[in-house]
Amino acid sequence: MARPREFNKTDAVRVVTQIFWTRGYQATSIKDLEEATGLTAGSLYKAYGSKRELFLLCLEQYMKEESYLAILLRMFDKPLERSLREIFDTIIESTSMKSDRPAGCLVTNLAAELLNTDIELGQEAAKGLDEMQKALRFRFKWAQEHGDLDKRCDVGALSAYIMMVIQGMLVISTSTKDIAAMKLARDAALATLH
Repeated sequence: MARPREFNKTDAVRVVTQIFWTRGYQATSIKDLEEATGLTAGSLYKAYGSKRELFLLCLEQYMKEESYLAILLRMFDKPLERSLREIFDTIIESTSMKSDRPAGCLVTNLAAELLNTDIELGQEAAKGLDEMQKALRFRFKWAQEHGDLDKRCDVGALSAYIMMVIQGMLVISTSTKDIAAMKLARDAALATLH
């Protein structure tokens, strides 16, 4: 009789997501994954197939649970300004060493890396960025229809602009960690809603 697996696959994917998010795809070794999960390479391969397949599971889980898109969707019924402020503040707070959330964004951190080394994986990661901009556009359109955003506002331009602010803040959160600049950018972006 086969012995049942002694680990939760979903929890292991969450742990591995954090490793890919902080170290990158290429820099994460199977040994890193073994240490993070407490599983042997054989168990990882048996459960997930390969590092690549495991990364795709991490990407899927991240987009559903931890991405800035997921945050936006969870706050869809909240006022628009509050929803965006939550996203901006989450990015700012992630720069702190005390934060449980790694700085940046799994997709933003890895899309450029992967597009240069594995086009298919890079395109899969980049899809998340496209989904975020579409969600912003939809959210702004919904806000207009419900009186939370001026009907004269160009939602296409606003979604592109807010997406650029978010991406810029994500890069700063992993590099210079200039919190004062990120707060100024947040405030300027929120001011465009009025």
